[in-house]
Amino acid sequence: MAKIKFGYKDIDESEKPSQVNNIFTSVSNKYDVMNDIMSFGLHRFWKKQFVRLCDIKSKKKVLDIACGTGDIALELVKQKPSLNMTCLDPNAEMVEICKQKFINKGIINVDYEIKGIEEFKPSNKQFDLITVTFGFRNFTNHKKALQNIIKMLEPGGLFLIMDFKKPRNQLYSKLFKFYTLNVIPRIGKVIAKDESSYRYLGESIQTYYSPNQIKDMLDEAGFSNTEIINLPEDVASIHIGRKT
Repeated sequence: MAKIKFGYKDIDESEKPSQVNNIFTSVSNKYDVMNDIMSFGLHRFWKKQFVRLCDIKSKKKVLDIACGTGDIALELVKQKPSLNMTCLDPNAEMVEICKQKFINKGIINVDYEIKGIEEFKPSNKQFDLITVTFGFRNFTNHKKALQNIIKMLEPGGLFLIMDFKKPRNQLYSKLFKFYTLNVIPRIGKVIAKDESSYRYLGESIQTYYSPNQIKDMLDEAGFSNTEIINLPEDVASIHIGRKT
């Protein structure tokens, strides 16, 4: 069995889905609050930039992978209510929070799927926009996931990823490493009563692929005209891939 990274640990590939699922079950009820605190609210600005890049006016069918509590999916539907939206996440607790957000806004025409992207096989359905925000790190098999994504994407469709990255400046990178490995777990302990899950978060950022490595993966999977957009604080980036 192939070994893959789970934070700083090497585990069997078959173990990662359940390990990641357990973490998100643990943090789901404080997930939105912790995002605001950990990022000093910056994630809201990053997500606005991400949504702008989705070119939503020209899109009809959207798949939001690792939808979490639904921030991106909800914003996309608010901007274009006629969207055919599918929210995909392997964690049932996260999907339920996402669903309740939509219901609270009076939006009921959304599909919800509790699956990982590697195993998601919609019958006779393709999408012209596929998104994943802060979830690409948690994929079990990136090659399999990307192969599946490009099959589901219509010609001319867009695939966008947003996730954390290590800053390019060495001093800033060291400070960011200290923050992710030492400060974030302590915040998690106080706010979410869960230090270990947020320790995994910090470790997963530090062991994550570089933006150039992700671009290479997209190119290898068959995406064209791939772009990297480093966000201003240099701790997160957006990738855009296109299917020709």
